[in-house]
Amino acid sequence: MMEMNQIIEKIAKLNENNIGPTEENVKQKFIVPILELLGHKREDLEFEYRTQRGGKLDIYIKNVPQDCKVIIDTKNYNENLNDHIEQVKEYTFTEAALLTVLANGTEIRIYSPLRGVAFERSLLYSLKRQDLSKESVWNILSDLLHNDNLQNRNVLKKIDEREREIKDAMANEDRLKQEYDSKIEGIDSDIGTKEEEIEQLKKEKESLAKDVETKISEFWNAIGLPLDLFKNSTLPSIDTRYSGKARNVTLQELVDAHLVRNGQTLSFFHGSVFKDEQAEIVANQNKLKYKGKLYSISEIAKIIDIKLGLKHDEHGVAGPKYWRTDDGRLLHDLNERVRQQQK
Repeated sequence: MMEMNQIIEKIAKLNENNIGPTEENVKQKFIVPILELLGHKREDLEFEYRTQRGGKLDIYIKNVPQDCKVIIDTKNYNENLNDHIEQVKEYTFTEAALLTVLANGTEIRIYSPLRGVAFERSLLYSLKRQDLSKESVWNILSDLLHNDNLQNRNVLKKIDEREREIKDAMANEDRLKQEYDSKIEGIDSDIGTKEEEIEQLKKEKESLAKDVETKISEFWNAIGLPLDLFKNSTLPSIDTRYSGKARNVTLQELVDAHLVRNGQTLSFFHGSVFKDEQAEIVANQNKLKYKGKLYSISEIAKIIDIKLGLKHDEHGVAGPKYWRTDDGRLLHDLNERVRQQQK
């Protein structure tokens, strides 16, 4: 047993100079010695195996049960294995392989087609050569690739166990993404609401600046000294530029673009249309009138979403995604049309 451990440790400590750069070097000096330690005889390893579709596999393990086929594809020492996933996917399904090993000089990947999972996500393990001397890593290789476990089909149980772990991880990933996507959407909506308020304040500022300019001009015109005669004007400057992401489209812009009408009724939408929850467009204030009161588009969408029991936190919502016209168009989509026209 000590001799086997010494061989494993020696393989783990190899470097590119010891192995060589080519896939043939990787096959003969790295992968084949491991397979021999896993109980496979050289006569049971068919090299340069031709697939049913004319492809060529580096190693095909013979004399194992039909439902425990193993195919192995080796690559150059430093080759990126990601570039060959589609190729080994084709080999796997063409040969109906249970396990597919893809290896370069530093990494061994073990794939097995999992039910309802894309092949690239059917990666059971990725093992580093330098870690082979670790008992846990060698046990993984043994559980999946040892000749005894293939012959007695124990490998099937190990794959089922790993499949459950992978699918549990994928389910947790999806759950976490949904949870955080919802939070991020809420924050984005809060930002959108603030930007609406900022946009309104900027318009008020612009209006005030124009008012004061007009009134000051009237004073000077009244005494026959037009303001443009003065070189150094003390009038406030009007700067309507605003850096940052694309500004929000106002309801008035939608009206001007003939996409909606002032006073038009919109219906609340969240997965389906809620005809009992409607609001009217008040374009000149960029608001929606709901039950006699004015609200921002996002504010009232959030209120109704909570009221209907569709939302359970205090984050905002992306309001334009929640209001739909009678002909089925979301405000969000209409806003995008206006943005596109302005490019």
